[in-house]
Amino acid sequence: MSHASPATILLVDDDPGVREVTAAMLEDLGYSVIEADDGAMALDLLSKGIRVDLMLADFTMPRMTGTELIKEAAACRPGLPVLLVTGYADERVLEAVGEDRLVLKPFRTEDLARKMRVALGGPDSGRVVSLRR
Repeated sequence: MSHASPATILLVDDDPGVREVTAAMLEDLGYSVIEADDGAMALDLLSKGIRVDLMLADFTMPRMTGTELIKEAAACRPGLPVLLVTGYADERVLEAVGEDRLVLKPFRTEDLARKMRVALGGPDSGRVVSLRR
């Protein structure tokens, strides 16, 4: 019997402690995690064609913000689902990214799980799937 492989998440955060805790949460939720410590490393991984089903990126990082990373990533991986993690409820960020793609710090595992399901098109996503072939 074959099982579907878990979704692969590209986790981008410059803080090693936060990245470690978030990666553990994601793994506990059943996801496979690839870690990057900044936007440049994430873009390098994406350009190499690694399998990624969703990118979870911190907003505040040196040299490249999470929103800048999202724009750059869209150029090499159009349609890649992205969630942005932020501790700042800046209205400009909310408008630029959209509340459905934001994970506000501090977050609980349940909050992260729900946002992940929605972003990946699972239950609670509200997406309509056509059954026609």
